[in-house]
Amino acid sequence: MGTSEERPRLERDIFRRILGMRGGRALDGALADVLAQLVDATGAQRGYLELHVAGGGLAPRWSLSHGCTTAEADAIRAVTSRGIVTAALVAGTTLHVPFATLDARFGELASVREQRLEAVLCVPVGDSGGGVLYLEGRPGAGPFSDADVALAEEVAGHVGPAVEAAAQAATAVDDPTEPYRGRLALDGIIGRSPALARVFGQIEPFIGLDVTMLITGPHGTGKSQLARAVHANSPRRGQPFVELNCAAIPEGLIESELFGAMPGAFPGARRTPGKVEAAEGGTLFLDEIAEIPVAAQGKLLQLLQSRQYYALASNRLATANIRVIAATNADLPAMIEARRFREDLFYRLNVVAVRMPALAERRDDVGPLVDDLVGRIARDHGLPPLPASARLRQALERRDWPGNIRELRNEVEYALIRAISDGAPQVELRHLRAVTASDDRSPTFHEATRAFQRDLVRRELEATSWNVTAVAERLDLSRAHVYNLINQFALERK
Repeated sequence: MGTSEERPRLERDIFRRILGMRGGRALDGALADVLAQLVDATGAQRGYLELHVAGGGLAPRWSLSHGCTTAEADAIRAVTSRGIVTAALVAGTTLHVPFATLDARFGELASVREQRLEAVLCVPVGDSGGGVLYLEGRPGAGPFSDADVALAEEVAGHVGPAVEAAAQAATAVDDPTEPYRGRLALDGIIGRSPALARVFGQIEPFIGLDVTMLITGPHGTGKSQLARAVHANSPRRGQPFVELNCAAIPEGLIESELFGAMPGAFPGARRTPGKVEAAEGGTLFLDEIAEIPVAAQGKLLQLLQSRQYYALASNRLATANIRVIAATNADLPAMIEARRFREDLFYRLNVVAVRMPALAERRDDVGPLVDDLVGRIARDHGLPPLPASARLRQALERRDWPGNIRELRNEVEYALIRAISDGAPQVELRHLRAVTASDDRSPTFHEATRAFQRDLVRRELEATSWNVTAVAERLDLSRAHVYNLINQFALERK
């Protein structure tokens, strides 16, 4: 514990840093300072702080320690994730254990026995289990004093709201998708990258109109989710959304699948409604549109031109009140050159063209996607959700993901199931199918510096509405240098 002269100064420093968070100070550094000062003030041996920000997913938004190795921080996380401890924290109850080795809530843990832990203090941070502040006493020092407990509780009571306020303020700058999410229902599309914000900006003017839309992009990038979002935000949102994967239907059946069939269309045929009829009043989504046979392309063109069609073996012209959205990962202009796709159909489909970027183009979205996938996969399998470790998230962000979100989901599913079978408190790097040398490292100084520069320049550009002169003044750089950084980092104005 700090001396009687040092204690007031340490406490002042702690609360000055907390107030600094409200003023927008870098949160990671401020939290680390608060934890270090609190450890000094209470005479603790180690400290650990874990915080979840509302809407931030399952993984802790901040997880940091003081005086701990990585293994010791993992052991602390195992202690604070115990059922009875978690229940107490959710209830807002402080746990102060004078001798953890002799306490039934902790004593059975191998890490507690090996380290012969004595005084342990667990203080809830935020509401409903929003986080935990953990302090571990020094051997032989006895339990924490009442003053220490009171200080820890006061710090925890201030840190949660301060971080929440600072995180919300930072989100307005760090999440370029936020303005669109405020106007549109886009919950099914996870991410906050500039690339994703550009997609939202492209679709927003056309969402309320019945124009045909063509969504392109690699496999597994979320084209069907984007189509669903367009439908959900359109005047047709209360009507059916009908999806047809053109690649999954045999060539001889595609017309009946689309337009329906009447008795006599083929042996044994009965009156069968097609996807166009099923989508009446709503949206018809044609995925893998490049796979539709040439023979059926003419009938689809007629539907797009006149909103009329014939069911197979019918001489009655039917009218369709639908909106059509199509998607493909193929190069349609090249297919037109090869006479495998009708040029006039392409122009009818390509009224509004939107490209979903590959995951390698939106690495900022990998972390939020991992958090969302862990929760979805856990629910699908009836498993407990586990947070993803910081090292795992960093490794996944560095990978290229040729299979995009679909491939990422498979990897996260495998890792989550392995972590649960291991009894691990979180999904670690070692739970992946294979760990490469590139995965099992922290970012280099050069990589971290480039990432900081990119984010800083992007934030300043957005804060000044892309006024390069103002950015140059704020960052004490020449205008030419700012332009060079914009080009170097491929930054684009929304």
